[in-house]
Amino acid sequence: MSTTPDRPSSSRRLFVAVVTLLFVSCSALRAAEADRIAEILCLEAGARLADVGAGDGDWTEVLARRVGETGHVYATEVDEDLVAEIRERMEKEGLENVTVVLGDQESTGLPEDCCDAVLLRMVYHHFTDAAKMRAGLKRALRPGGLIAVVDIVPQERWRDLEDVPERGGHGILERDLVADMTADGFQVVSRHEDWNDDEDRYCVVFRRP
Repeated sequence: MSTTPDRPSSSRRLFVAVVTLLFVSCSALRAAEADRIAEILCLEAGARLADVGAGDGDWTEVLARRVGETGHVYATEVDEDLVAEIRERMEKEGLENVTVVLGDQESTGLPEDCCDAVLLRMVYHHFTDAAKMRAGLKRALRPGGLIAVVDIVPQERWRDLEDVPERGGHGILERDLVADMTADGFQVVSRHEDWNDDEDRYCVVFRRP
């Protein structure tokens, strides 16, 4: 007796379609954001930059492919498990132009004058000692180097994290970020509102004199 395989239910087909649509949409947004980051940081093949607070290495991988074999990316994290995860990911992807660095809450761990550019994506508001971190960033950047800070206005509904400065919620106002950076001598190059089509997110690009 022959049997006919069960056809997926309409609800399952709808679920698969929605998940696929979300994946495609997120991929498109990520690609668009990567293009913007590359543009505002003037990234070209051979560039040397740092992904500070790299998390799982998602953006490190994107940036490493952007700058190519002649370029270099430093990925920093304060969590040893994340450092190990990033290293494993880069090895798996065959990306040999990445150096993974274990930092801490007072230092990026980056070598002096190692970078043409730095990306801080949703990281700055986590700094527990922002002044020391800014000093470390300045040391790591070559004269004229750029820093792109992508961040978000304080979010009252986001969960509190231990030692994260309280600024009325999880995040930092753009004016407070600019005040911090310019007080240490960084110059504002450009400002970008509604970053990635999110009205709460923004990006400010600074230059080391």
